[in-house]
Amino acid sequence: MLITFQKLAIVKEEKKRYSLEPFIQSPNEAAHAFQAIFELENAAEEIFCALFLNTKNKIIGAAEISHGTLNASLAHPRELFKKALFHNAAAVIIGHNHPSGDPEPSREDIELLTKLKEAGEILGIRILDQIIIGDNGGFYSFSLHKPIII
Repeated sequence: MLITFQKLAIVKEEKKRYSLEPFIQSPNEAAHAFQAIFELENAAEEIFCALFLNTKNKIIGAAEISHGTLNASLAHPRELFKKALFHNAAAVIIGHNHPSGDPEPSREDIELLTKLKEAGEILGIRILDQIIIGDNGGFYSFSLHKPIII
């Protein structure tokens, strides 16, 4: 009987210069980081991405998780936490844009956050916030507006 072995590895796809503070201490800093790294404000479709943090809330990695459609982000916990585990992240801040420009969360945004928080609790990786980027520097932070535990 032949058994197949597989090896998983992180491969750096690209480097981006990031000139803001490497430690995230507020939702405002997280929103600026998403804008600087992913340039979400001008995207024509929803882009779901994540900042991976160590135990001191220092950014240790960032990744685009999925590209959505004009008004929906197609994210799955498996894709987010696979990358979080590869980065050895203690916590994650998730973010996406609303191409409409209105950063108010939809029912789907709230449901996704709930599902991701539950999965993170099982894995021991905290979801610190979900940031939604709108137009003109506007953003919505769940940790500022609603209890993060939904």
